[in-house]
Amino acid sequence: MEASKTLLETAQFTAHQARLYSDAPDKSAPWLVTGAVLLAQQAAALALKAADDTIPAQSGATELLLRAANRDRLPPPYTLPFGMASRQSFDRLVDARNSFMHPRGVAWFVSDETLARGLPVATGTVRHLMLTQPVTPELCSEPAMLSEALADIDTLADFLS
Repeated sequence: MEASKTLLETAQFTAHQARLYSDAPDKSAPWLVTGAVLLAQQAAALALKAADDTIPAQSGATELLLRAANRDRLPPPYTLPFGMASRQSFDRLVDARNSFMHPRGVAWFVSDETLARGLPVATGTVRHLMLTQPVTPELCSEPAMLSEALADIDTLADFLS
């Protein structure tokens, strides 16, 4: 599945940025945030598509996760657990990504707290939708490699918290 390969590539890119963070946070943080948000979006879109849900063309990152958390769109046990605390943490990550992707003439910054709280939401989304409760068994073509990349991202989040 080509989309699953793209998800793995995004996870590996994001994991690489996580490994670089301690030595070069100014260079890696923008791409770490961007990759983490994209990773969660891709996993939600893959799961929703596998469940035959229709995804609007202009869906935002949080909207995709909210759709995956809706039992009417992604029935149990596939439904994404995405409570208010997770949503707030993910929204902060999305805000940081948006600030980087759409600069407003001010220096870009993301706090360690935003990363420590938001990265686990992104990796947890991917882990649940692709590894723990995939809608179809073949949704993830390389589960071991995906799991390894997610673990690298989680290691940074643990370190920052």
